[in-house]
Amino acid sequence: MADALFQWLYTVEMVIKIVSLGFLLNEGAYIRDAWNILDFTIIMSGFLGMIMSGKGANLQALRSFRVIRPLRTISSVQGLRVIVSSLMNAIPLLRDAMLVLVLFHLVFAIAGT
Repeated sequence: MADALFQWLYTVEMVIKIVSLGFLLNEGAYIRDAWNILDFTIIMSGFLGMIMSGKGANLQALRSFRVIRPLRTISSVQGLRVIVSSLMNAIPLLRDAMLVLVLFHLVFAIAGT
């Protein structure tokens, strides 16, 4: 029941944003922001799960999108957006360090077996 409640609350928020910003054609349209694309994907996967659940379909992969729902909080809090964007921008700079770390773990995993 809580899942359906949050699904409808998020849907109302999405519809309000679409009405105020426009869907696709305006300069600052809803779909032109990456965070809104994430929100749209999460909401539509929730509706697809609700529609297909009564038909006996296997929805294990679709239910995994529910884990992404807390990421909607990031899109509404500006401070979290800045932190996540900074982390995403730092990943290419840390590529070499991550590669050394993976190789280090691989060597010790082989030695451990």
